[in-house]
Amino acid sequence: MTAAVIEETPEYPIRLDIARPPTQSRLLNFPLYLGTIIRLVLIIPSLLVAYYVLYASFLAAYVSMWGILFTGRYPRGLFKLVVGSLRWWTNINSYIASLFDEYPPMDLDQRPDVPLNFEVDYSARPSRWLNLPFFPIKLILIIPHLVILFFVSIVAGIVGFIAAFAILFTGSYPAGLHAFVVGYQRWCVRVIGYLVALTDKYPPFSLS
Repeated sequence: MTAAVIEETPEYPIRLDIARPPTQSRLLNFPLYLGTIIRLVLIIPSLLVAYYVLYASFLAAYVSMWGILFTGRYPRGLFKLVVGSLRWWTNINSYIASLFDEYPPMDLDQRPDVPLNFEVDYSARPSRWLNLPFFPIKLILIIPHLVILFFVSIVAGIVGFIAAFAILFTGSYPAGLHAFVVGYQRWCVRVIGYLVALTDKYPPFSLS
């Protein structure tokens, strides 16, 4: 009797996981977007710094595409900057979306003690043609994602609105709703990471 061979699906090189807190603050998650306003005020210092980091990372991504064109490699230092910037902004977006109450770290590194974990595998041989700095091939390729994500973002907004009332009455974000919004964030960062040449593997049409 021949044993069945099970082929594992390779893990996508851009990974995002956000641990669901067992309890959350009712004040920071107050319905009718009052909790969101409070979070936006609190996050202003991080936003001011992250804006310039994001600008630098976009320049780094563009320069890296030239590096890929001429050397066939993504410069390691620039790769770390782009990944770190994307991690920082994902922390901010997830905090504003009430996925956790812990104030997001104001740095580029992955900390072991925070609810958000964002990792990207370094690609040793990125494609020169997919990452041409003077022709946006990937931007054309991800148009179907952008269309679908537009509608998913609307659903995620409705989910967040409902979750705020759930937190008000139960003190916790419902697991299924939390997983959906995390999945939306995961989908977004995979598309962005694909665009800025962090990977050449086409993003899956999936929240998981």
